[in-house]
Amino acid sequence: MTPKSGGGRPWGPIRAENPAARKLAETLRRHVDDSGKTLAVLSGEINMSKAQTGVYLAGKLPTQAFIAALIRATVRPELRERRQEEALALREQAMRPVPRTTPGAPVVAGQGAGYAVELAAAQARQIETYDRLTRALEQRAEVERAKNNSDKLVMVLLNMIHQLDRRVAGLVEERDQLLARPRSEALEDAERKLARAEEQEQRARAELRRAEEKQRQAEDLEARVTDQLRRLTDELDRLRAGDTTSPLDTLPALPDEPEAGPVSADPVGDDIDAVLARASAVNDEDNTTLNRLTTELNEPATWWVVQDNPPDNPEVPASRSVSAASPLPGVPDEGQEAVRALLRRSPAPDLFVRFLAEATRWENVQVHGIKRQNSQPGAPLDYSHYLRLRRQGSQFGGFAYVYAEHSSINLRLHHTREQLDAIGATRARTRVTGHRAYRVSIDLTDETSLTQALHLAELAYAAT
Repeated sequence: MTPKSGGGRPWGPIRAENPAARKLAETLRRHVDDSGKTLAVLSGEINMSKAQTGVYLAGKLPTQAFIAALIRATVRPELRERRQEEALALREQAMRPVPRTTPGAPVVAGQGAGYAVELAAAQARQIETYDRLTRALEQRAEVERAKNNSDKLVMVLLNMIHQLDRRVAGLVEERDQLLARPRSEALEDAERKLARAEEQEQRARAELRRAEEKQRQAEDLEARVTDQLRRLTDELDRLRAGDTTSPLDTLPALPDEPEAGPVSADPVGDDIDAVLARASAVNDEDNTTLNRLTTELNEPATWWVVQDNPPDNPEVPASRSVSAASPLPGVPDEGQEAVRALLRRSPAPDLFVRFLAEATRWENVQVHGIKRQNSQPGAPLDYSHYLRLRRQGSQFGGFAYVYAEHSSINLRLHHTREQLDAIGATRARTRVTGHRAYRVSIDLTDETSLTQALHLAELAYAAT
């Protein structure tokens, strides 16, 4: 593959007719790399289409006007004259190549014998870059949906808090007027409504803080994804420089998914509860989406690693691999292979293993598989779905159920959303389905989520 110049993004192969033309193309590419400009920006500055710019940078002999415009757009003023003279001299040599000494010898194209290999490598890189660009477009759509959800939530919650403030003030006035009738049914009813409205206001403010944090997180991710799209688009432009077809023309359309609104047929308090429940659900959904995208964007790229035997290698990025040499902490021998298979599909295997390593260091903690339904006495446990972390000697079945495939932790806790926020467990979420004893869950996505998961696991461990 044509090497990168000055640490820039890679280019496709050069299709030059002779060595001088090849050297000219390499020189012009180096100027583009040094400028840091994308082909899209450069083509706009030199008033030429991106496709034609790519053709000249791929080895076709450029015009003098193109050379002058490119030098002017990419080289510092004090060096322009000298660099233009050097480039024009190379163009002159390319137009009058030195004749071969052997009469009748065949003319060999300047790309040399290795051109076929270089071209195949460039095409493979185009496919890889196209796949990454497609994923980046999907990420942008997900970020936009999460950001729109947060924007709407903030507006809804601000309005709700305003309405709740008025409702609380009205209920306080109503209660005060009824104080002259102690123990009356009307007074008790007003006090119940007031307590409920005050609790709803606290929940609304907590959800507003979460939604505003999601706004900030989504804005940061949006900027990062946009930058990634710009870089990947330019990389693909460079790799296909000189081609006339562009895979960008076939990028998928990504329509937004419609959202169902909450439905309630009860009075004001029930309506507010329904909206707050929806706000909490949207916040949880956006939290999962943004944390997953943050993890993906923070992962080191592995596209430059060439696999010796691609068909035989598992489709698992190197950054997500778990060493086969070391046993998984705490997992019995009979479950090692099953859990490793789950980790190969996990979004954060290393974080999951680190969670296991820390939790199994606590006193009397053991990792168990799950007893299969209708299994015979003495039959091996099942490790292919999830694991149970149990404190030996405890009367409870376990303090956590852990899912290797999803890198998620379900904990034997009953914390409310407010209680979780109060202890700093902002990445955790409350559950309303599944086992009634395990009402808190958290996904492992980054260092913060790992720290919070271990803290919650310690609380569950201490309670058992």
